[in-house]
Amino acid sequence: MDTKKVTVLIIGNDDEDVKSFELNRSLITNYKKYLIYAGSALLAVFLICFTIFAYSVKISIDKSSLNSQLTSVNEKLNKYDSLQLSQKLNKIDNNLSMIDGYLKERGLLKNENIGGVPSSKKQLTQFDKINFYENQSEIFYHTLRDLPIGYPYNGTKSSDYGYRRNPFGGFSSEFHGGVDFKGPVGDPIYATGDGVINRCDWYNGYGNAVVIDHESGYQSLFGHLSSVNVVQGQQIKAGDVIGFLGSTGRSTGPHLHYEIRKDGNDISPEPFLRVY
Repeated sequence: MDTKKVTVLIIGNDDEDVKSFELNRSLITNYKKYLIYAGSALLAVFLICFTIFAYSVKISIDKSSLNSQLTSVNEKLNKYDSLQLSQKLNKIDNNLSMIDGYLKERGLLKNENIGGVPSSKKQLTQFDKINFYENQSEIFYHTLRDLPIGYPYNGTKSSDYGYRRNPFGGFSSEFHGGVDFKGPVGDPIYATGDGVINRCDWYNGYGNAVVIDHESGYQSLFGHLSSVNVVQGQQIKAGDVIGFLGSTGRSTGPHLHYEIRKDGNDISPEPFLRVY
């Protein structure tokens, strides 16, 4: 008889056969040790699962805390951005008001009350202000394009607006209704503002001349041209070549005579040549 094994009998109902199997005696005598092993394994699995669960909870808490911090930071940034935007809009409003006053002071503005926040009984939102300033900037842009501003020719100025000695000799003086720029015959002459060609022909002592009507109520005149580059009634943009420098008409040499007129009367072109 093998004493190292134990026979186990399984007895069922009366009509069932008796079943038996053998186990090593060591399995039975060492069951406590195996139970300890099994319990240790289960404990290890439990600890691993608990650790994973605890780590997941920690991550969830950290994520929630991080989201809360990010929300707080975003709120502060939004408040800061709103303050910055408000300051920028106030600065834009101030600049528009100064531009408005400057152009009115120089008699260059045809529209009234362009700059500044519009009067309104309701509280304007930042969006309302941005739309308003966008519209005002477009008005300023088109107003400035209609004005004859800038130099018609990049040559040396040879005569100013006002009284001067008669250039044809003698000791008499005459009133000079524009400014002169000397240069070589054939150099291009440019329109200083958008407008419509009023005339482009021989104009008494101006010789070959071009006169442009601007919507702002001003006229610009270009005299002593060698030839013209436009036709009457033509729409002109600032910077277009309207003719070429010459010495036609009452002239002592090649130069451009440039005038600006308001309501039919010549005025000094000096304030229009450069916006300081």
